[in-house]
Amino acid sequence: MIWPATLAGVVLGLSVAHIPGALLGALIGSVIDRNLAIASWSELRARCMPQTKNATPPLDAQQVLFMLLGRLAKSTGRVTPEHIQAARLEMQRLKLSGAVQKAAIAAFSQGKDCQLSHLRTGLRAHYTSTAQVERLLLAGWRMALAQGLATAKQRKILQQCATWLDCSPETFASIEVQSMRGRAASKPASSELAAAFTLLGLSRSASLAQVKKTYRRQVSQHHPDKLIGAGAPPAQVRAATERTRALHDAYAVIRKHLER
Repeated sequence: MIWPATLAGVVLGLSVAHIPGALLGALIGSVIDRNLAIASWSELRARCMPQTKNATPPLDAQQVLFMLLGRLAKSTGRVTPEHIQAARLEMQRLKLSGAVQKAAIAAFSQGKDCQLSHLRTGLRAHYTSTAQVERLLLAGWRMALAQGLATAKQRKILQQCATWLDCSPETFASIEVQSMRGRAASKPASSELAAAFTLLGLSRSASLAQVKKTYRRQVSQHHPDKLIGAGAPPAQVRAATERTRALHDAYAVIRKHLER
């Protein structure tokens, strides 16, 4: 009968401490062989090598999307009915049903407690084209705006995803504005005021002085004249122009409301 652990012990002991080491290795190896009943080299390798049968399979595109949405929802502290409704609407947009829909629901729940870094590989694997990246970020913004105002943490999460996917800052800004306008267009006219506060990142309780201060600061940050003077590329200037125009419109809506 072959005693693999015994032979391995002899070889290892001989290389380390010559004859005394070989004798000690043989003794230890024989004990292992008897207690573990190892009868072949393949069995010895199987016992020594780590098990990989239960390794987590790679995420597919749908899992990555809904895990990200779950992460965005939970980042506010708790998942609200508005977040759940936003996830359902995304499933409707993708026309998910049956087992596929159940998998999306499971991914959304899993995403609540996952680290954002765990999604990096999946994001880079499944969202490679400009159109795919835009659809992903739009879905993320819809979730972030589910309660009316995106938090700073939610914006940071989306910015990190955009960075991983090589989405330029100007494209990211354009997608953000597009999301804001899309949300306003999907609501009744009475929600125009809420959309304006959302764009400025303010609550409905903000005073006119606070609104004016925030508006001026953001216009100063995003004004296209600054970018032109700094030699920014045309795409970045266009995104800044669009952002500035949206800020002007939002400020006009809020000022009219507060002065009235």
